[in-house]
Amino acid sequence: MGRTALVTMWGYVRRVVGRPRAWALSYLLTTLPALGLALLTASGWLPLTRYPAFAHLLETRSLDVLSDFTTLEMGSGGISWGIIAVLLAVPVWILARLIWTWLEGGTLAEYAATQPLSWREFAQAGWRWFGVFLALNLSGAALVGVIGGATLLLAIFAYMLAPALGWAVAGVGLALAGLVATWIEAARAVALTQNQRNAFHALGGAARAMVKQALPLVALAGGGLALYGLLYLAHRWLVDMLPLRWWLLTLVIQQAYTVIRLGIRLARQAGQVGLLRGV
Repeated sequence: MGRTALVTMWGYVRRVVGRPRAWALSYLLTTLPALGLALLTASGWLPLTRYPAFAHLLETRSLDVLSDFTTLEMGSGGISWGIIAVLLAVPVWILARLIWTWLEGGTLAEYAATQPLSWREFAQAGWRWFGVFLALNLSGAALVGVIGGATLLLAIFAYMLAPALGWAVAGVGLALAGLVATWIEAARAVALTQNQRNAFHALGGAARAMVKQALPLVALAGGGLALYGLLYLAHRWLVDMLPLRWWLLTLVIQQAYTVIRLGIRLARQAGQVGLLRGV
């Protein structure tokens, strides 16, 4: 059984690697908005390079002193591109999420198809499922927000009674939020594989599928989380170990981290589509 599961998972990974369009588009959608905002923020930091101590502060990562330097520069009457970047962050994030919703339709259709889709078919799938996926994503965000808010209040109250109880409540809330996120992901896969355009019917089908396919879906989600955790720890260790003057190598490591993280996410999506269409 374990060997069969590994072979099946390897098939999902091969499908992601063999159909790299979604992977490349996901990387661009992740990188370009962040790069634009980062350039705006960096342009606001350029005047600080005239201070001899600035490089030392970056090397030692003295964030408090860096904040004082930034405040000092803003008080001198200069334009703070960092403030502009902060103001643009929300609309850029909303636009990126809308594009991402369109991309998810094409991505799941690509993984569900027996043969790779053409660009036209990929785009059409994105538009076909955009409304349903948007409704599902908004529903999931609302549910996670409600769960998060209620958990925070209950955890604070429980922590005042007993710290261990507060942490236990927080853990339960985190598990519920993860379950809702998995439910929404499964609903998107159910909607596409069963050609279901009604969001409520997709949620119902996903709930039934999560009961029938509980063990494979838990293994898929748990394996993804474990890989995320290992990847994050390796990334943080490498970045913290390197001196700041090795910025090019740090940039390469960060981009490799992003690419691999997206690959894990896409493999999980391919696995959900495969499980819910009986492949």
